[in-house]
Amino acid sequence: MQFLSIAMQKTNDREKSMEFVQDTFITVFNNRASAHKITSFRAYFYTIVKNKILDHYRRTVLHKRYVAYSASHSPDAYEIHYIETRELEKLLEEEIKKLPPQCENIFRLRREQDMSNKQIAEQLNISVKTVEQHMTKALRLLKTAFKIHNKTLLILMLITLN
Repeated sequence: MQFLSIAMQKTNDREKSMEFVQDTFITVFNNRASAHKITSFRAYFYTIVKNKILDHYRRTVLHKRYVAYSASHSPDAYEIHYIETRELEKLLEEEIKKLPPQCENIFRLRREQDMSNKQIAEQLNISVKTVEQHMTKALRLLKTAFKIHNKTLLILMLITLN
C-alpha cells in the first residue's frame, strides 16, 4: 500500500498508480532469479515504481510533441506534396517517352526493373560501355528537359540516383 501512496503522490491518478505498482510486482516476479542480489527490497521496489512513472511521463511528453507536430503539418500540406509529386512523375514519364528508343529502353531497364549495366548488356547483346553511354545520354537529356521545365528538385533526384 505504501508504494501505491508514493505513486499517487507523483501521478494524482489512482488507476495509473495501481497499474505502476502492479507492473512493479510483475517486473520483480520476472526478475526473481536475481533476487538474491537485492539488499533492500523496499529500495528496489521504490526504484522500479519511480522508473515506471518516469517512463510514463516520457511517453506522455513524446505523445504531446507528436500531436503538436502532426497538427502543424496539416493534411493540406500533404495533399499539395502528393499533387506535386504526381505532377513530377507525370512530367518525368512524358520526358522518358521522348528519349531515343534505345535510351528509353535502357533507362527503364535500369531504373524501373533495377537491372545492372551488365545484366542489361547481356539481355540486349550490347557492351556494358554502350549501356553506360546510353544511360549517360538519357540522364543528360532528362536533366536538360527538366531545366527547361524549371524542376530542379527532380534534377537533383536524378543525379543522386545515378
